[in-house]
Amino acid sequence: MSDIEAKSLALVNEEAGHEYIHARDMADKSYEVKALCRAIEQHEAFKQEVSDAVTALLDRFLGDGLSQGVINGHLHQFIIRKPKPDPLFNVLADTYGASLIDADQLRAALKAHGLEIVPCK
Repeated sequence: MSDIEAKSLALVNEEAGHEYIHARDMADKSYEVKALCRAIEQHEAFKQEVSDAVTALLDRFLGDGLSQGVINGHLHQFIIRKPKPDPLFNVLADTYGASLIDADQLRAALKAHGLEIVPCK
């Protein structure tokens, strides 16, 4: 299930006040759920567009610390901070396929055995 589908499932079930749609039923989505997924996708795209515009504006005033500070003070909440991709996940996904791998579970299992993967310098 995609992130968009998970968000729409949560919204529908929250609005219903109970588990109106189960995750396994998302493959047979109704028109309403499909429309909700599309609306969430459009909203997410707009949020990204605003974030990119604010970031570009801040980059433009990079040399002027005062302007950048003022702009950042008012617009920082519109910037989407994307987490850095986990290099371990990328390596495992390239090797075994992303659907089979959870890098966090692997790191936890390694830690349970007293092991840790650290980046090379």
